[in-house]
Amino acid sequence: MTWQEILKAPTFLEKLEPKQKKKLKKLLQATQPTEYMGQEMTKLEDVIKEMSALDMVKSDKALTKKMKSFSEKNLDILASAAELRKDYETLYEQIRGVVYPKGDKK
Repeated sequence: MTWQEILKAPTFLEKLEPKQKKKLKKLLQATQPTEYMGQEMTKLEDVIKEMSALDMVKSDKALTKKMKSFSEKNLDILASAAELRKDYETLYEQIRGVVYPKGDKK
């Protein structure tokens, strides 16, 4: 039986050895998307805003321009992260659906 056939089997977990089953469940649990993904990046915007509000930055046009550049770059990163998070959650749910098929209440 190929791995593709095993993944398609409705009793995927039943085909595994107990140690393999436990390891797979722990790995799946550890990879579950959380609400904290990307919080560091959103906090970085607060740092940029705080720095931009400083008098020494306001009085230096080059530094003001650099802060604006940082803010724009951070926004681009946040947009990319949001898209990646959505893709990650979709993939996670697909994998979870293979391991725990709907209707399987074990």
